[in-house]
Amino acid sequence: MLMQKRRERIMFHEKEDPFTHKKARGWTRYVMSALCTLLGCLFWLSAQAGIDTAEPDIGAGQLLLEPVEGGEKMPALMLESEVHFNISGMVAEVSVTQSFRNDSDGWVEGHYVFPLPERAAVNRMQIQVGERIIEGSIKEKQQAKKLYQQAKQAGKRAGLVSQQRPNLFTSQVANIGPGETVSVTLNYIETVAYDQGRFSLRFPMTITPRYIPGNPLLLPQTDDIGTLVTSPFGWAVATDQVPDAPDVTPFVSPLSPVAEQPENPIRITVELDAGMPLQVVESAYHNMLLSRQDNRYRLRLAGGPVAMTQDFSLSWQPQPGQAPRAAVFSEQVAGEDYALLMAVPPVAASKGGEKPAVLPKEAIYLIDTSGSMGGVSIAQAKKSLLFALERLQPRDRFNIISFNSSTHTLFNSAVSASAANLAIAKRYVTNLQAGGGTEMLPALEAALRDEAETGLLRQVMFITDGAVGNEEALFKTIYSRLGNSRLFTVGIGSAPNSHFMRRAAQFGRGSFTYIGDISEVQTKMSALIDKLQSPVISNIEIRWPPGSQVELFPNRIPDLYLGEPLLVAARLSNMVGHLVITGDAAGQPWRQEITLTGVQQHAGVATLWAREKVAGLLDEKTRGRPESDVHDGVLSVALQHQIMSPYTSFVAVEKEVSRPAGETLERQSVSNSQPKGQAAQMYAFPKTATGVELKLIGGVSSDAGKP
Repeated sequence: MLMQKRRERIMFHEKEDPFTHKKARGWTRYVMSALCTLLGCLFWLSAQAGIDTAEPDIGAGQLLLEPVEGGEKMPALMLESEVHFNISGMVAEVSVTQSFRNDSDGWVEGHYVFPLPERAAVNRMQIQVGERIIEGSIKEKQQAKKLYQQAKQAGKRAGLVSQQRPNLFTSQVANIGPGETVSVTLNYIETVAYDQGRFSLRFPMTITPRYIPGNPLLLPQTDDIGTLVTSPFGWAVATDQVPDAPDVTPFVSPLSPVAEQPENPIRITVELDAGMPLQVVESAYHNMLLSRQDNRYRLRLAGGPVAMTQDFSLSWQPQPGQAPRAAVFSEQVAGEDYALLMAVPPVAASKGGEKPAVLPKEAIYLIDTSGSMGGVSIAQAKKSLLFALERLQPRDRFNIISFNSSTHTLFNSAVSASAANLAIAKRYVTNLQAGGGTEMLPALEAALRDEAETGLLRQVMFITDGAVGNEEALFKTIYSRLGNSRLFTVGIGSAPNSHFMRRAAQFGRGSFTYIGDISEVQTKMSALIDKLQSPVISNIEIRWPPGSQVELFPNRIPDLYLGEPLLVAARLSNMVGHLVITGDAAGQPWRQEITLTGVQQHAGVATLWAREKVAGLLDEKTRGRPESDVHDGVLSVALQHQIMSPYTSFVAVEKEVSRPAGETLERQSVSNSQPKGQAAQMYAFPKTATGVELKLIGGVSSDAGKP
């Protein structure tokens, strides 16, 4: 059923007590289909039998207790997760703790995976097992893995946290004793978002299962000591397009409507110091209690722990006249100055006070109708697209491209937004249904194939949950084929892949909008369309103080749309004087001067700069820079600033041996939470060279499926 309306204004309780903070036709094709289906069953059955088939990564909040010699798997009890946000101005410092208890009689090794915000700079790890606390440190990825494996085999307590995607991390904890509890805490820093007068942040709770394209890679792999590495925990096999597919495709358990306690429960607390009076503080999907003292706010869940089935979203809006026009935070580390700059351009108007003329556009609507969009997501997507169609003007042109396992284009080319064409389009959208795989690449190529006619703005609106594993190939396609188009992504569902959505929009020179509830469609789509119809602030330049040596990210300042701020992180040699920002706002010059001397100091600014530099270097790989060059650059920055990256991991090793000689380690799994409102999913194996897909869920299905 569709998700109920969940936008709830925070309940204000001025006297709330302080609280503490702790989630498939000929014969050949027939034969190939049978063989591939059998292969899929073998993989699934091996998973059910607990055969150790790659390092396992699983879903949010999962602890694995896997018998080394086989045997029945019994889940360990997950106690709960806790996340605490400490927000000051533009910066959020966040602590995430997940606690597990080993209810077995043997020693165990825990493996689990969890999502974090795609722009999080993870800079600390701490493990607590019983009374012992182990601090982690950043090492080169292979070195960290080797240290962990050595400690595990020696019987020492150890932990390893690695990045699979910028928003997906895996953890391993070795040698947890019988009856012991283990807590893993990660700290990260991120900037809060600011758009159209409102600040916001979002914390991902679970993972929408990702579709894995490509041909299976069936060659066995071994680890550093020659042991066969396989995975019963990921439903997909590695493919030529997604080599790490087993690591990013956890099994998902259906939600139980009769459970007395939330599955994978989490506690959420917030301390908010916006630095200005606020008109509204709002939680989109969770009821929160709030207490306030002056301009400081404390928040916590109103009804105790909740299931990790829907992303947490918090937003706050300053009182009228209090919205910032510019803000600068700085930090000095090892003799170097770092700055975080935000500037908000004014709303441009043409001469005479009239609104600038809106140019006619060619709007291409790309809508995902794959299986993961089943349930509430397809309803949100269809309503969003129908609303966008309503806002078209007669002089505009448009087309609709829908895709799942195949791509379908409504018209042969873009057509005028006449009443007749719009009626055809609305009937088409209304009849769309979710099902099949997510073959996104052909759809993107179709959307970016043409150039707009002279005098038309070509805008591609991409509505999807982003549940794919081949993100990098898609980014390269967007970058190489964009032309004069602009790509705007609209994230749909309870737990979209925000890493894909945001970077796709970045390479598409557009923006990312998130819609988590059907009640938000009109408001958020209206804001997006108004933005796209507004003049762009272009040709933006920053002049830093004379003599300053500056390295800033993004190093290419993007154009800005209505309500979007300029946000840059910089390392510079001179924090004295002022900087000047200039740009072109609908033909009118825009200039803003900001004083640097005496700006507010804020811990974490250097870490945020390092995170942005790492992201910038990884973008260069997408644009064609050799990976070896990117690797060296990322590694240098990540080690210097002690942050997580694709080439660094956190590792923590205890000095003492804890597990007695002769005792073996076991692992088992606790299922990942199904995103709220999502229809029951099929596990979809990769498409083979013959075009056959493998599909199964506890057996074989003839229907196209997608997780």
